[in-house]
Amino acid sequence: MSDYQPSYTVALIGNPNCGKTSLFNQLTGARQRTGNMAGVTVTSREGHKEWGGVEFHFIDLPGIYSLANSRVEEMVARDYLIDSPPDLILNVVDANNLARNLALTSQLLEQGLPVVIALNMLDELEKQGGSIDIAELSLGLAKPVMGSDGRSNSHISVLMDLLLENVEQPEEPLVITYEPHIESAICALEAVDLTRWQAVRWLESGGSVALTNDKQVAVGQQIREMLASRHDESLAEMIAEGRYGYIHGLLHKSSSEHQDQSAADHWLDRLTLNRWLGVPIFLFLLWLMFEATFTLGSYPADWIDSGVSWVGQQVGALMPPSLLKNLIVEGLIAGVGGVLVFLPNVVLLFFFIALLEQSGYMARAVFLTDNLMSKVGLHGKAFVPLVMGFGCNVPAIMSARTIEEPRARLITILINPFMSCSARLPVYVLLAGIFFADHAGSVLFGLYMLGILVAFTVAALLARTISSQHDETFIMELPPWRFPSGRSMLLHVWDKASDFLRKIGGVILVGSVLIWLLQSFPMQGTPWLEQLGHFVAPLFAPMGFGWQETVALLSGFIAKEVIAASLVVVYQTDMNDMTGLQAALGSALAPASGLALMVFTLLYMPCLATIAAIRRETGSWRWAGVSILMGLVLAWTGSWLVYTVASLWI
Repeated sequence: MSDYQPSYTVALIGNPNCGKTSLFNQLTGARQRTGNMAGVTVTSREGHKEWGGVEFHFIDLPGIYSLANSRVEEMVARDYLIDSPPDLILNVVDANNLARNLALTSQLLEQGLPVVIALNMLDELEKQGGSIDIAELSLGLAKPVMGSDGRSNSHISVLMDLLLENVEQPEEPLVITYEPHIESAICALEAVDLTRWQAVRWLESGGSVALTNDKQVAVGQQIREMLASRHDESLAEMIAEGRYGYIHGLLHKSSSEHQDQSAADHWLDRLTLNRWLGVPIFLFLLWLMFEATFTLGSYPADWIDSGVSWVGQQVGALMPPSLLKNLIVEGLIAGVGGVLVFLPNVVLLFFFIALLEQSGYMARAVFLTDNLMSKVGLHGKAFVPLVMGFGCNVPAIMSARTIEEPRARLITILINPFMSCSARLPVYVLLAGIFFADHAGSVLFGLYMLGILVAFTVAALLARTISSQHDETFIMELPPWRFPSGRSMLLHVWDKASDFLRKIGGVILVGSVLIWLLQSFPMQGTPWLEQLGHFVAPLFAPMGFGWQETVALLSGFIAKEVIAASLVVVYQTDMNDMTGLQAALGSALAPASGLALMVFTLLYMPCLATIAAIRRETGSWRWAGVSILMGLVLAWTGSWLVYTVASLWI
């Protein structure tokens, strides 16, 4: 009787965070080891399990999104599948991100590799009210599909039986029908001895995969010229469009999320993602957001202003004349109240941003801007940190960790401070309401667009001076259009409003007291704050700023909200309401100076918390210093140009 025991190798492959390694642990238990892949430092894990008289050797490959990229993990997985093809591939798929995960699955199937699909995290999908018809999905892929859960071993025996059944099954490559010009290119490459998968792989790489002979090179050059003359998209984008078209057609039959898409959803996608209309629609929605932020926010802001004024008057009437009374009324109440009145504007801004995110529109905006961002050295993933910068630059900079390519991550971090955080909004609303009351919403929109323009310009310049290490493919699944949940919207807005209120009770309160002390002492002679203002004022005189605006900008080094509080304190010695401040500013500054002050606030150095975040994320004070110097130079130059030009017109 023979002691021979057949042995098969099974490679686990899937996207990052799909539950692949947890499933590997369930399959192999303690019978596993960790080591580096041959020739590289990328780690893989190996283990084995006996089942049905067969020895299964499992390889846990690194998590990847694609087989077509130049990142180390992708190259390691691709080379392993080509040089040491396993007997079977266990493709682990996250049921909650099915379209994105199936992009890798389709590449495996196009290559003609033997695949069994484990549909992971089904329980999470069902909790959210979604469902997947596994039988229909298996039929569409022509591959066995079963549900799995890396947190439980209850399904392991069924999965092992499935692997055993399919380990020696014959395989036919998946054929995805691409648009006619791509199909013609594939046929031309097949005519010079490339397989269909090799042809698709060459096109998807943008022609960077080496061809083996002069005839193939000549045909490849003709294909590049032909497609470039007929299409604006890159070869990789055209292949991705065809592949996602196949995936969405498949999911329309098997996924409840895709089945629920109505004709209105498809119409919205065609409209918002249109090559010509998409960007104008995006800009219009941003303008509408800022117009509504100012217009609608002005009514509750007036109510808060009246309340703050009433509180100041009551406290002033109850307390006898003293230094403490001046501190409370002119320092605490005036400074904190001067920022509190802008709470409605901040709340509305976050409400509209949450509306765009939760409706599914923000993801479409990412796709719209990806091509433009790649032209200035950024990555599609940078869009999310940049949009987060409209709220606060600190978490936005931290979120740049999702960008794995070092140059793109560094550039995203350095330009993020040019995204107007909510701390700057009180300054904009205050000054725009004084000098441009009839067009305040448009002025807000213009400032935010200027910040984006400066950020992209700086990114393009940095991309020319910082060398890249590797390309990173941007893959993002478009979520379905949804009516945002009222509860979710309220929680989001409350969270952001709470952050703003905590700042008012913390840094703004302390800053207001500090500014008041510097403004009030010494009791005899010129106050320290005014002395400091007059000392630094010559630097800002070309923009028409007085010493009051100068010290307000200096206080903004701590936090940008303190600028508004500082203006309230330095201008409101005998006034207890915002109307008085507006009158004082309106008489002290020309409209051109008011606009220049907004531009300076937009561009100059980040607040202390943001500087600390840049230092932490880049690991160097050098880049934090670059951010400070870059902001100061751009702020002075930009505000001077704005003042000079605006003086000719307003």
